[in-house]
Amino acid sequence: MTQHTIKQGLLGRMGYNVNMLVGTRVLFPEEVNRWDAEFLQITVYRSMKNNIMKMKDCVRLCRKRGIRYVIHPVGYFLQDKAMHEELRLMAELSDLALILHDEKTFEDGRLSGETGTDFRETVRELGSVSRVSFENAVDTSDVRWFWDNFAESITLDIGHVEAVGLDSIDFVKSLDEKTINKIDYVHIHRNNGWHGGLTDHWPLIGDCREIFALETLLKIKTDIGVILEINETEMTGESLELLRELRDKLT
Repeated sequence: MTQHTIKQGLLGRMGYNVNMLVGTRVLFPEEVNRWDAEFLQITVYRSMKNNIMKMKDCVRLCRKRGIRYVIHPVGYFLQDKAMHEELRLMAELSDLALILHDEKTFEDGRLSGETGTDFRETVRELGSVSRVSFENAVDTSDVRWFWDNFAESITLDIGHVEAVGLDSIDFVKSLDEKTINKIDYVHIHRNNGWHGGLTDHWPLIGDCREIFALETLLKIKTDIGVILEINETEMTGESLELLRELRDKLT
């Protein structure tokens, strides 16, 4: 081995002892064994036909194959009591966590008073059967208040930070120690202009700000599960490899 190779190896690793798990989302049971991922997120869209059946099939296959997973309902709201039965079922079937979105009142205000009390009680009930983690999806600009008041576990969606016009690197740097300690999961995808009605959920590239924001976070909090959420599923393998390369760099 040449001195140049040795130097490159030393420079290429940063020694943060990162214990990051690399995962991706799945919607259908046939996707469960498709990706080289260390855990999966079973995403359940309320608008999708037969969504509960598909979720149950994904859970069954994950358990059969020994794959760890989280469940992530999309389009569900804790304030809507008609949705509680399905949310309770998802909590009971979850493995590592049930990942929910932050919420505002139906009048688009902060949850407070009786509304806030009812919300906390519902979170407590779900939390009695599953770890509940809250993602920034409804109002990232005010999510730190929500996390302070309702979240024991946080799923930081870096792509959503960028989608609302914030610099994700600066956002991570601005988080206080209490918030950092609550982060268990990260959702990552790239903000890159409109496609499919969204500006984010693009595949990752090596020099995107979202990757640098994740690197900034991992230098502070090393034990995080990172979940890839991209629409171009044919690019999943390449984006997962970028995440593994980042982990190798920091380890």
